[in-house]
Amino acid sequence: MPAGASRAAPRPAARLHWQRRAWGSAAVLVAYAVCAVLGQRFAALGPEPLLLGAPFAIALAALLRWGRWLLPACVAGLALPALALGMDGVDLLGVVGWPLAVALLAARGLRRFVGHGSLDVRQLLRVATAGVVLALPASAGHVGWLWFRGLVAAPQAATWLVAWGGQALAVLLVAVPLLVSSRSGLRQSLTGPRARSAWLGSLALLAMAVAAFVVEGQNTPAHLTPLAFVPHVLLCWLALRHGAALPALMVLVLAVGGLLLTAAGAGPFAQAQSPAQGLALLAAYLGLLAVSSLVTAALTEEMARNEDRWQRALEGSDLGVADWNLAQHGAYLSRRWRDLLGMASGADAPTPDAWLRAVHEDDAGRVRAAIEGLSTGGRDTARLELRLGPGGDHRWVELHLLAAERDAAGRLQRLVATLADISERREAEARQRLSASLFQHLHEGLLITDAELRVLDANPTYSQITGVPRQALIGRVPALLDAAGADEATRRQHTAMWASLRASGTWRGEMLVPRPPGPGGPPQLCALQVTISTVQGADGRVRFHALVISDITEQRQQRERLERQAHFDELTRLPNRARMSQMLSEVMAASEREGFLLAVCYLDLDHFKPVNDRFGHAAGDRLLVELAGRLRGALRSNALWSDAAARLGGDEFVLLLRANTLDEARLAIERVLRVITMPYSVDPDADPVVVTASVGATVYPLDRSDADTLLRHADHAMYSAKQSGRNGYVFFDPENSRRTEERVMAIGRVQDALDHQELVLHYQPKVDMRRGLVLGMEALLRWNHPEHGLLPPAQFLPLIEPTGLSASIGDWVLEHALEQLAHWQRMGLDLSISVNVSARHLQEPDFVQRLTELLARHPRPLGARLELEVLETAALADVAYTSALMERCRRLGVRFSLDDFGTGYSTLTYLKQLPVDVLKIDRSFVHNMLDDTQDLAIVQGVIGLARTFGCSVVAEGVELPAQARTLIELGCDIGQGRGLSAPMPAHEVFRWVRDYKGPFAAGEAAQVAR
Repeated sequence: MPAGASRAAPRPAARLHWQRRAWGSAAVLVAYAVCAVLGQRFAALGPEPLLLGAPFAIALAALLRWGRWLLPACVAGLALPALALGMDGVDLLGVVGWPLAVALLAARGLRRFVGHGSLDVRQLLRVATAGVVLALPASAGHVGWLWFRGLVAAPQAATWLVAWGGQALAVLLVAVPLLVSSRSGLRQSLTGPRARSAWLGSLALLAMAVAAFVVEGQNTPAHLTPLAFVPHVLLCWLALRHGAALPALMVLVLAVGGLLLTAAGAGPFAQAQSPAQGLALLAAYLGLLAVSSLVTAALTEEMARNEDRWQRALEGSDLGVADWNLAQHGAYLSRRWRDLLGMASGADAPTPDAWLRAVHEDDAGRVRAAIEGLSTGGRDTARLELRLGPGGDHRWVELHLLAAERDAAGRLQRLVATLADISERREAEARQRLSASLFQHLHEGLLITDAELRVLDANPTYSQITGVPRQALIGRVPALLDAAGADEATRRQHTAMWASLRASGTWRGEMLVPRPPGPGGPPQLCALQVTISTVQGADGRVRFHALVISDITEQRQQRERLERQAHFDELTRLPNRARMSQMLSEVMAASEREGFLLAVCYLDLDHFKPVNDRFGHAAGDRLLVELAGRLRGALRSNALWSDAAARLGGDEFVLLLRANTLDEARLAIERVLRVITMPYSVDPDADPVVVTASVGATVYPLDRSDADTLLRHADHAMYSAKQSGRNGYVFFDPENSRRTEERVMAIGRVQDALDHQELVLHYQPKVDMRRGLVLGMEALLRWNHPEHGLLPPAQFLPLIEPTGLSASIGDWVLEHALEQLAHWQRMGLDLSISVNVSARHLQEPDFVQRLTELLARHPRPLGARLELEVLETAALADVAYTSALMERCRRLGVRFSLDDFGTGYSTLTYLKQLPVDVLKIDRSFVHNMLDDTQDLAIVQGVIGLARTFGCSVVAEGVELPAQARTLIELGCDIGQGRGLSAPMPAHEVFRWVRDYKGPFAAGEAAQVAR
């Protein structure tokens, strides 16, 4: 928060504080001014103690209510009545100083008893009493100072008494209204719910006071009629209805009016023998008014407080009380009684007979009988439990009836009843009975101990399960919770159990405990399902332990049987596949922890089927049983670990062998193979048979695969051992497998590219360099990879060449190239298109049929514009087949070109047999022909061969104008290469063909660009 904001926060409170000071000072000064006026009116009578006592009362009330900060206003105000009496400065100092000092000390002392804040009537009565008492020293000092100054004669006892009476009366008439009055209190009395009675009472009081003064005006005080005391009754009535504030103000108003009227010679008190006597009688009259209203208000508040205390006590005890006065037919019902019966707060109280209608019909008779018993005097009290409400919608209560009063004949005159809601107690009792029944008849054993584990109770089932009588359990620690003398496993279980109880308050597990032997029988182990829970008290400490046990001995035995069936082979008793998977995972984790090598071996018997065919399956089973025994004997073991063998099914087994080195693993496998090759006696009437085994092995963690993959790798290695001649073993090569898997994944990614339309075709022009004409386009495959951008075919086609995917991609290229060719023809471009065909694609049996279907899709004949480019090496793989296939395609109008000519190992004889239309000079020769005479000679030779065989010739890799000129000079007019144009997307072909100006302009532009 900013500093300015923190300083500004208290300003409203400070402003309110100063406002209160201002209003308080104004009120004090106004009160003192009134006293000054009255003092002037009574100046002719001498220094009247009543008027001089008022300033002391004002100072006492102001200092007590608002504090010492009103001291300046009190000093100024105390001087006003003294000046009104014509006192000089010295007399003024004595008159002001002594009462102010007494008022200040009195206010300070009274603060300790009444505190700070508003006063209730009881505190007000205490302050008034204390003020009356303190008026004695104030008046004594006052009179003494006046005598000392010669303003009065030597004071007598009557003078002192009159002075003290005047001061005391001023406290009652002036201090009390100032202390008890407040704007909020007056506003509530005059504008609140009882405003009408306040106004009527106040007006009636004023009217009766005026009437009393008028009617009694000719009478002396000794002959006053009862009318003069009607205001006292009205004041008491106002005090009963509105408390002390309004009556105190009305007394002050009556006092001021009475003083003014008496001073004016009106009213009965002005008819006294002397003015002093009249004022004294008036003071007594006003004092009686003040005391009667104050005492009435105090008694009323005390009664209200006692009523509130009694009501709070009743509400705190949650008791409903009914008090029936049978003689006068009256009744009182407490709020809780009405709530229990569902009665509205303003409803009439029912009689006992009417109240009985709210009692449940099954209980009404008992209540009526109890009331009749009290009425006849047979007893004075009755207590019973009953239901209130009809049918099932009821609540249980406890009724206590008391015969409070009887007449002389013993008849019941007053009946007091109390109701207590016991629904929760009844429910708790019902739950307790239910719990007790469950405790006794529960099918599980239940035992309760205290915080020190001593048994408090146990149900019969617990004793039946454990065989220990209840009497032997009480007060002792049960064996289930006592780890003394137990083995290491049991102690670990108890440690985990107590840790769980401390952490979560519960533990559940299985325990094996000895059961006492039966008659003549040995002791037995009993398997128990145990649940232990802690019960805490209100302070959070453990108070009890609850143990629930059930006998699961039979279930455990059945589970063990099922586990043996689920995890072990029935024939050989070796672990089965499921158990072997668990063992493999466990030993792999141990290998990671301890750092040893794990040889996972897949063993398959060689020529086991002939044994079954010759001797029968029973003999084969005997052989497998004997083989399992030999494997168990051949496996190594020590106190900490052992090798393992498992049967997967048939004649297949898995071995898990530990080793520190690969050589140790090989020796272990060789030992197993030697044991297996020993003769087996499967038929007593036949010679022993000999079987061998082939083993495939992989070593973890050299082969860092998961358990299933390790088994698969071992299986692959086993098939390699079979193919290598059987009766041996082969280790799996993880690196070779990794490369194979990567290649498979890469091929799969290319398949995804084909499926997701990521493959695109770019087109590179073939031009007549001599004439500057565009003859056609070669379709070149590209992969628009989503992560690596545009990839050339060299990065993915070699992966798929040996696979069927190669033919699928070839069909895709042919299909899209023909569609593009047809599109160009519709645009008016007279071009041919060349498509590269792989060897695998060309050798597909339905290649010609598929090509025919693709050409037939288009209404215009496209065969004459299609040129298939075949690599020289692919064409010469099977010359006869390739030649026949080319002839079939040529019937469709398709032309063939021999791509990369000069890089293969063909002979002229083979070349002569192929119906080739075009020879394409490999780019490597064209690239170096300007600098290498041998490459130049090869280019000349290829051009010559093309003329000899009647073929066209196309030069690939033309990048420079000089290369183009040399080729034209050598007789090769058609060229292709980046010097003429780089491959481009299909949508750029039309614009490029339209703007093409010839090879030499393009070449020069290329040179400038470089």
